[in-house]
Amino acid sequence: MFIASAFVRTCVAAVLCALAPALAIAQDFPTRPIRMIVANTPGTIADILGRVMATEMAKTLGQPIVVENKPGANAIIGLEYVAKQPADGYILVSTAVTALASLPVTVKELRFDPLKDIPPLIGLIEGPYIFGSPAIAPWKNFTEFVAYAKANPRKLNYGAPAPTVRLPIEALIREIGLEIVHVPYPGGGPYMQAIVANEVQMGLIPESAAKTFGEKFRPIAVTGEKRVASMPDVPTFKELGYPQIRGLAYSFNVPAGTPKFAADKLYAAASRALKDPDIKARIAKMGFEIVEQSPEVAAKALNDEAKFLADVAKKIGLAPQ
Repeated sequence: MFIASAFVRTCVAAVLCALAPALAIAQDFPTRPIRMIVANTPGTIADILGRVMATEMAKTLGQPIVVENKPGANAIIGLEYVAKQPADGYILVSTAVTALASLPVTVKELRFDPLKDIPPLIGLIEGPYIFGSPAIAPWKNFTEFVAYAKANPRKLNYGAPAPTVRLPIEALIREIGLEIVHVPYPGGGPYMQAIVANEVQMGLIPESAAKTFGEKFRPIAVTGEKRVASMPDVPTFKELGYPQIRGLAYSFNVPAGTPKFAADKLYAAASRALKDPDIKARIAKMGFEIVEQSPEVAAKALNDEAKFLADVAKKIGLAPQ
């Protein structure tokens, strides 16, 4: 009995000795600066969100978070860069959910899996898309728009700067049974200017842009669970019977395989930052709401969005380019 007990104690001691370095690493994390990649240009929502959060998260983590912009190729350059980095907890990316969800159906021969190689660490914020028209359009609301479009097949255009905007609009007009022509644009700025200039007769734009255009833009529907406070008379797509038309969402993602101890500490720091009054105010000013989704909930939202976009792409015959 004594020999057996001594043997067990020896084994336990050996295991503890072996685990000690790993436990020390987990407890000490992070021990150096963390990098936050933004796959978009400075001044974009992902960039502003990343910088605002990084400053506050660093206070909790005890290490600086350095924000680096790596834009290009519809965010592919930055996202692929993160996917290829060591999964050690020292790198994450601030990204729009649709930026990841749309890649499998829009980009051919990707060198990483956007749904598996960069899983969400935390879902952060959500905000509305505003569906609207130039102020001179002959309709005043969504019902009148549908009636006019049905009476004038293929005489109206809608704009889109990227598949992330095109696919939701296609989902809407196809479900209603409308024939509206797609006009592509090289970027968000020219696209939004085209709407208020009546080059195209409808489009989806962020709330901040809709406010900027003021009376030049006529909102007729919004995404989300509730109406936008600044546009109380504009119904949601859900009210109109089209709940599948979703808004904007942003998350922090990490390379697959990031250790749980590191992910947990990063999540806790982000969660704490989202509760900071100054950050809450800045996010509200941007027209977004804080959601704070767990990795599991955020992953489900990402995969649901990817499936929705894939279904629409298949219906319209949009193949990866």
